[in-house]
Amino acid sequence: MKTNTDDDIKPQYLGSIAILFWGYQCDLLWFALPMAIIFEARFYFNRRWALTQKDFYQIADLTSVGLLLLVVFLFINRREYHFITTLISWIPILFYPLTMTISYSTTRRMPLDVLFYSLRRQKEPVQQSWDMDYVLIGMCLLAAGLEPEGNYYFPVVAFLILLLLLRLRSTRFNLQVFILTFALVVLGASFAHTGMRGAHLALKEKTEEWIAAWIARRTNHLKTHTALGQVGTLKLSDAIAFRIEPQSGRPDFPPLLREAAYNSPGITDWEVFSPNADAVEPADDFLWEFAPRPMQQYPQAKIYIEFDRKAAIIPVPDQLTEIYELPAKHLKKSAYGTIQGLGLIPSPHYRVRYDTTGRLGAEPSSEDLIIPSAYRDYLASIAPADLSAPDAVKFVQSFFSEFRYTLYQSGHAVSENPLIYFMDKRRAGHCEYFASATALLLRSLGVPSRYVVGYAVVEWNANLAMYTVRERHAHAWAEAWVNGRWITVDTTPARWLGMEENAASFLQPLWDAIDNNQFLFLRWWNNQELEDYERELFLFGLILVGILLWRVYRSEQVVIETAGEESVESWLVPGRESPFFRVEDHLAELGYKRGRGELMANWLLRIDRAELLPLLSSHNRWRFDPRGISIEERRQLAEQVQDWLRANAPAAET
Repeated sequence: MKTNTDDDIKPQYLGSIAILFWGYQCDLLWFALPMAIIFEARFYFNRRWALTQKDFYQIADLTSVGLLLLVVFLFINRREYHFITTLISWIPILFYPLTMTISYSTTRRMPLDVLFYSLRRQKEPVQQSWDMDYVLIGMCLLAAGLEPEGNYYFPVVAFLILLLLLRLRSTRFNLQVFILTFALVVLGASFAHTGMRGAHLALKEKTEEWIAAWIARRTNHLKTHTALGQVGTLKLSDAIAFRIEPQSGRPDFPPLLREAAYNSPGITDWEVFSPNADAVEPADDFLWEFAPRPMQQYPQAKIYIEFDRKAAIIPVPDQLTEIYELPAKHLKKSAYGTIQGLGLIPSPHYRVRYDTTGRLGAEPSSEDLIIPSAYRDYLASIAPADLSAPDAVKFVQSFFSEFRYTLYQSGHAVSENPLIYFMDKRRAGHCEYFASATALLLRSLGVPSRYVVGYAVVEWNANLAMYTVRERHAHAWAEAWVNGRWITVDTTPARWLGMEENAASFLQPLWDAIDNNQFLFLRWWNNQELEDYERELFLFGLILVGILLWRVYRSEQVVIETAGEESVESWLVPGRESPFFRVEDHLAELGYKRGRGELMANWLLRIDRAELLPLLSSHNRWRFDPRGISIEERRQLAEQVQDWLRANAPAAET
């Protein structure tokens, strides 16, 4: 039986095609062209370098350092690069130097201890090895598939794999059967891929709907769910949501940051009557104005928050006059003063300017006085008549002055109307109870009102000269139309912030220290321009490449001879097939061909070559025993095969 040699199964031409295909798919063709040329040149270049195992270790360690630096770079610049796809797309570039170093050395395959540091500690030599050419091809095909694929990707990859497998195919397998089997596998994989992709997209769509519904509880500009009637303790997170840096460097930012306002109450939620929002025309790129010029007269602040969705509500102060450096294509403002950004792209911050009085929200309508029937009788029983708007606000503030703040609610709040139970009996609740009750009580007094959600801006960090806004600072309040403008009416007891602070985790200072240092580093990094260190990066890369080339050039060189008798040493290359196949080839030339499917032991007995059975035993252990055979046993088998071939050579050759 004829067996393939290492030269037969090397992926000549196919490897360079895979590299070029990867370069085209990943828009890295200028890297792929020289890589493909160097990959093919070794098939026409008979000089090799006799590198040592230590040399391979050093190059592999350099590859590991490069991989670590790439991971750090992508993590820091994750706003500009998609982490996973970019990492896999650049992997062929990282492993290419190691692959080519082995290809241009006297070592045909890479022992696994080169890549895996743990294997270097073993006392026994590592026998397992990889052909790095095929590893590199696999990396290229995988990376090419991560880019937006056209209809050609799957056929091209399937065809390349077919050609590679044909090169590796043993002649014992019929060619037609092999191709038919491969075609069936490809068709099955195609159908399975289509089905799995369809299921994945369906699951993805459903999951996005669930996540959107969950997020919408606080950030939907059309409807917000409250925790009214929820039994037990309301758990709030200590996590930092964002930071606010006043330009003055002093804690003079407005105390409330609004997200959305609503005017249609339900039992446990608030909605808006009019879902329409008008587009705000930009004054310049990423700049929108909400007050007359000159803008320099208004104080400003930088809000550090990164939006992870293309459409989101923009937290702003009620006193907003200008938004700029906001990475949005469009901006919309509802009649209730809710600002929504569309076409958002990742960016670490945006800036706002603000006045001393509220500016958001259109004039009220009759809809801002509607009271659900479930509350009318009770509110009418406690609301005095004929109060002016300012006096109505004072009455509401006085009414709630003796109420307590708590995050815990008992089961009575569910069995009865939760809001009436809160106002009439419980007289204790969290901000959503106070805001909802305040808005409805104001309406019963004839004052238009709305329910507003956002954040309390109260925690000043003197070291950073910034406000820290946490998830537990999420807040709700009411706004009332008084004397021709909207004013904030927040009846939640002021001690709620202290109670929230006391409930914080004892590990909060540790997490804050870690988070603040990471924030400071990322802020510094984001202020760096790529041009600031681009030259240094290229210079560093050239120095590393120069050291590698000089080290390889200074190594001992060997000229590969294609003719002449092979030595026993050449048969001991890790991963080479057993030399006993040479015995089989020699016997086949003498006319003793083995039958299809005939066991080799039976064949040797049939042709009266029982003296070869001990060699066959070593041959089978070499090929099939998971533990293999030792180097000494391999050497002994190779020498026995060579002695037998010399003893049984034709007379003309002797």
